[in-house]
Amino acid sequence: MTSTERHERLEPHLRADIRALAQAIEDDTGAPPLNDQSLLQLAESRDGLIHLTVHDERSLVGYAQLDGDSAELAVREEYADELVRAVERAAGEALTVWTHGKHSPVAARLQAGGYRTTRVLHQLRMPLTGPIGGAPVPDGVEVRPFVAGADETAWLEVNAAAFAEHAEQGRWTLDDLLAREAEPWFDPAGFFLARRRDDLVGFHWTKIHPDGSGEVYVLAVAPAAQGLRLGAALLTIGLRHLAERGCPTVLLYVDESNSSALRLYEGFGFSRHDVDAQWRSTAVQPR
Repeated sequence: MTSTERHERLEPHLRADIRALAQAIEDDTGAPPLNDQSLLQLAESRDGLIHLTVHDERSLVGYAQLDGDSAELAVREEYADELVRAVERAAGEALTVWTHGKHSPVAARLQAGGYRTTRVLHQLRMPLTGPIGGAPVPDGVEVRPFVAGADETAWLEVNAAAFAEHAEQGRWTLDDLLAREAEPWFDPAGFFLARRRDDLVGFHWTKIHPDGSGEVYVLAVAPAAQGLRLGAALLTIGLRHLAERGCPTVLLYVDESNSSALRLYEGFGFSRHDVDAQWRSTAVQPR
């Protein structure tokens, strides 16, 4: 027997249970079932944000976060159908669901339910055990670490411009940025800003995971600085930083449609490791 509950706010013990469930699923499947944004929003309560939980007789077995019409799910495979139905009832007529990893327990349920993939993110990886080649910083450009409390506004402007075609990343707010600055993993020494004269023209924000692996968390070049090979230079700086910190491997996520970024990363030695997918249904009816 299971029970499904809807929450406007999650109590601390439930947030801890959700994180434990997500970690257990990651241990089983090799991929985290919830993205960074949904983990940060576990403590939020606002219009348009819905938390759903599924419990069996003993423990939490499923969690869904519905933000507008976009959902992230962490669920044991045998309860995926029940949780998806609960999300559909809460969403109404349109729903987007992200699945993470080739072995996501949710993907098969969505495919069987008539959902179609609308975006694909490839996870790429490479070892950091050998020498790292790369590109020099272009003339006239200086690179320095991010300064918390001083660089947020400029960074948000460049991030929005560089990711204008990508809704999730491109619409980050100051609150989104500050929430990540408050995370235990945040390290401004690994957050590199490229400036040309007085303008911010690119950045490479790295991350180190608890298991020691590194990540190209966000890398972008301002539209006005395209063509300088600044992306390659910033990637080089970040990879060398992660190698100096002892990271044995580095990972990143790149949209399948971004062929130029795929060429850049694969040219550095990254190879395809896993895949995330966005699934869309526009025919969801309450049940």
